[in-house]
Order: sequence, then C-alpha cells, then structure tokens
Amino acid sequence: MGWAGRRTSIGLAVLALGGGLLAAEQIRLRPSLAPESLAREWTLDGSGTWAVREGLLALVTAGKPGGSVRRPSALALVNGPDLTDTTLEVEVRSTAAMPDVTPRRDALLIVGYQSPTKFYYVHLSAARDEVHNGIFLVDEADRRRIDSRSEVTPLVDREWHRTRLVRSAASGRLEVYVDDRPEPIMVATDTALTWGRVGVGSFDDTAEFRRVVVRGVAR
Repeated sequence: MGWAGRRTSIGLAVLALGGGLLAAEQIRLRPSLAPESLAREWTLDGSGTWAVREGLLALVTAGKPGGSVRRPSALALVNGPDLTDTTLEVEVRSTAAMPDVTPRRDALLIVGYQSPTKFYYVHLSAARDEVHNGIFLVDEADRRRIDSRSEVTPLVDREWHRTRLVRSAASGRLEVYVDDRPEPIMVATDTALTWGRVGVGSFDDTAEFRRVVVRGVAR
C-alpha cells in the first residue's frame, strides 16, 4: 500500500529489552483528505459508503451490521504499518439525525485492527447504556465491553469534537479524551490485541472526520 500524498515521518527510539537495546520506529502519519485520496490512504471495511470531500472523510451512507459476529458495520482504516503504542487524534462530527430523533447515534475510533473480527473500538454516542458510549473488543466473537460506563456523552449535537485515543500495548491501557477535558472520559485495560492499525467509523450511523493524525511505534 502506498503512502504517497500524505505527511509521514519516521524516527528511531531505543528501547531496553532483556538487557539489550532495540531500535523501534516512531511513526507519524497524517493521511491526505484530498478528493482523490480515498483508495490510496484508506482501507474500507463493512457496508457503509465513504467519500473524501472538502478536507474531510465522510461516512455518507450508514452500514448495516451483519454476519456471524456482532460488530460495527462501517470502518475506514488508515493505510500504514501495524502499530503497538498508538495515539490517534481526530476531529469527529455526527451527521445522524439530532439526538431527540436518533438518541443512540455514534461515531467510532479504531485501534489494534488486525482483521474484520479482531480490533478495539471506542463508541462515542449521545446515549449511555451497556452497548453505547464505551470501549469494546471484537476478538472472533460478538463485541464485548471492556471499560466502566462513561458518564460523558460527546455526541449530543452536530458540532465538531476533538478526540484523542491513547493506547499502551505493554500495559493494555486505553484512554479516550474529548475536547478540552484534562481527564479521559473512558479508560480500559486489556491485552488481547497488542498491535494493529487505526481508523474511524460508525456502528450503524453516519459521521464525518477531519484533521487525522496518527503517532505510534511500528510493530
């Protein structure tokens, strides 16, 4: 897969491992959101319809969940290497009908993506319940919640929200930050998947994403 047309930087960090030293590639990706960049910069998974327009990535038509594993229906994965430690920064806007019409509207942040049935996702929503507004694991089985229920529901409007997902592969900790809040709105710890790609999406709604920046350590 090509990385042309994007801002990419690669550095080296030295990590201690078993008394020795190991050089780890530090990756920074900023995928292009030019109109012709969709196929080059992104890998699409699921049944939704995507477009790149006016500097943003748009999930234009919601996907429909299906198959033997209960999982999100529309994902867009950033083309690039598998990462261990990862930070994903992206601005998110729900384009579903307003919360009084679609109270469980959602947008997703993806990390640790290894296959269509192995990844973590952060579910940002306007509702709080057992399957909305949380951190979930899909691991060859129906999605399973791994965080404590968040009391902050970011998608109560159709405004842009700054989000940041931070993943530590060694500890298994995932943290989710939104807008200007200094503390994470969601936290989980799980070590089932220690590497993978990152992305965005929705379980079964529409949404838009812009200003995507990925930093991490190459596997």
